[in-house]
Amino acid sequence: MKKYHHITHNRYTFAILLASLCATNYYTQAIPPSTQTFPIVKCDPTPNTYEQIFLTTLRDKNSTREEFRYAANKLIEFLVSKIFNCLETETIAIETPVDSCEGKVLKDSIDQIVSVMRSGDVPLNIFSKYFPSAAINKILIQRNEETAEPIFKYKKFSPTISRAKKVLIAEPMIATGGTLCMVIELLKKQGLEPKNIIIAAICAAPEGLQRLTDLYPEISVVVTVIDDQLNSHKYITPGIGDFGDRYFGT
Repeated sequence: MKKYHHITHNRYTFAILLASLCATNYYTQAIPPSTQTFPIVKCDPTPNTYEQIFLTTLRDKNSTREEFRYAANKLIEFLVSKIFNCLETETIAIETPVDSCEGKVLKDSIDQIVSVMRSGDVPLNIFSKYFPSAAINKILIQRNEETAEPIFKYKKFSPTISRAKKVLIAEPMIATGGTLCMVIELLKKQGLEPKNIIIAAICAAPEGLQRLTDLYPEISVVVTVIDDQLNSHKYITPGIGDFGDRYFGT
């Protein structure tokens, strides 16, 4: 964090302070969420104040690479709590230093993480901290910029993927949904059932979520925000631009 401070301007510092102190939803109108609802989305896609602050940095084309990375990492960390809400828990009895009470523990957990390279490698680094025993799988699918259709390039699956109970797909953006459809089909060929798949993304377009809903109604999706729509070039609007380019600087 100290390293980050030297490039942080006053406006950004004040924004972070607001995120930690503001207890109202006064700022939640800044980035209106989509009014559409999708049954596969298992969380409230209306960003809270904390998320709004970092989304603003992520969207701002003038944000530096370090600011963009910091904001992206914060939002991904916040996605973890939404992932936990998709997992089954059980109630147990425990003893505190002063009394007895009930608590919750995970009954199941994520045992496989699929990174959709290269952007998926960003949340992978964070998710693997919370699910350290999960096997890591890699899939590379590139988008044809003229047709917006996915092109399969590479995959490397864990030898235990076919026995997975819960699979987490790391993909920061859901635009047309084409890439994720290809990923899900590859997982189905390994014997996975869609009901055991969770997709975690920062930003999604209604068109992509509708496509996933139509084809795979049993999956679970958690997102930070559902944006307005895809533009004529199939980019999410207002969106955040190319996540990989802005995060990696390439």
